Amino acid sequence: MADFDKVILPGMEGKIGIKIVGFKIHPGRFTKAFTVTTNDPESPKVILKVTGIVKKVFDFTKSLSLSGFANEELKIETVITNKLQNPIQITGWHWNKTSRDYDFLTEHIGVKLEAIEGGRQYRLETWTRDMVPFGQYTGDIILETDFADLPEKKFPFRMVITPDVQVHPNTIIMREMWMQEGATKSFEKVVSIIAARGDSLKVLDVIPSRDDITVNLREVRPGKAFSCKISLRPPAESGKYKGSIKFITNYPGYEEIVAQIRGTVRVSSQKK
Repeated sequence: MADFDKVILPGMEGKIGIKIVGFKIHPGRFTKAFTVTTNDPESPKVILKVTGIVKKVFDFTKSLSLSGFANEELKIETVITNKLQNPIQITGWHWNKTSRDYDFLTEHIGVKLEAIEGGRQYRLETWTRDMVPFGQYTGDIILETDFADLPEKKFPFRMVITPDVQVHPNTIIMREMWMQEGATKSFEKVVSIIAARGDSLKVLDVIPSRDDITVNLREVRPGKAFSCKISLRPPAESGKYKGSIKFITNYPGYEEIVAQIRGTVRVSSQKK
């Protein structure tokens, strides 16, 4: 980024201030060129070159990325090393309040920062405090330092919790179901029910929410995967179609899994 005097009077001097954002440049020596355009007929364009060295302040042994299942205790640690000659004290930490999942992370994720060698090396640990609902969670841990040039260092945190039992898709989109006036028509979709781990899954029952929905369940892999063919025979009336399928399983915490059905019925006097 550049900040400059737009008007320089005859015989006077002007300034061009250039700001280099270090975290957007790889560590090491760099060269940047800037073109200055003027109304001077003898020098309509002037090329300025800026050179420098970007130094990496901290090195991390690994990123803070957790993944697993809801009823597992998940934890990970990274070692932070000061890459400069002068010691830098990491004095504390806090969650970035602008993080999307700030409230969730402060409640469910434990964090511990400890010095391995003061001013030189630190250990940062994170872990799940309790059972975490499945989903994706993101945020930033802000490390607080006594280094004037870098008083805060942002460190990304990511976590993915996978459900033990998954239904694909969990929302069945039928889009437009075209029918002729006075006729009925069947529309079909296939849904998969998968145990993400283990091989003891049993689907005990499948319950449609409407009389015009029929289901045919088939075990694809014993205790692991099932396929369910869903047939819809909606009334010949134009409008929105809503329904659902409830799967009854033997998995603790997943005794009932509901897949929504959404679509639109279009009735026409002409063949589609």
